[in-house]
Amino acid sequence: MFNTLKVKQLEAQVESLKADLKRAREENNTKVMADCHGSDFVIDWTNMDAFSIERQGGPKVAYTIIGYYNTVDGVRTVDEWKFFCSQEQHNKLAQEFRDGIAKKNNSALR
Repeated sequence: MFNTLKVKQLEAQVESLKADLKRAREENNTKVMADCHGSDFVIDWTNMDAFSIERQGGPKVAYTIIGYYNTVDGVRTVDEWKFFCSQEQHNKLAQEFRDGIAKKNNSALR
């Protein structure tokens, strides 16, 4: 029939591999976020047809989203750009948006 000992060993291996994978993903996410959080972003607001900027996510994985219009072959669509950055960098970008685009277009800032 079935070798229950072998099945239990394989199940234990699977659980161990799942834990290793979870740990590796967390380490990778931490490295990516640390790299992004240390970066500065410069946005050419005059060429980006932005209509909103907001901060979402939780304390471990917060990110910024810029909503913008994209026109391709005469068809205008709504898109968003989601990226990781520090709260300070987000605040800087939000202030730029507020001082320029938001005043001009009466757009949303959250």
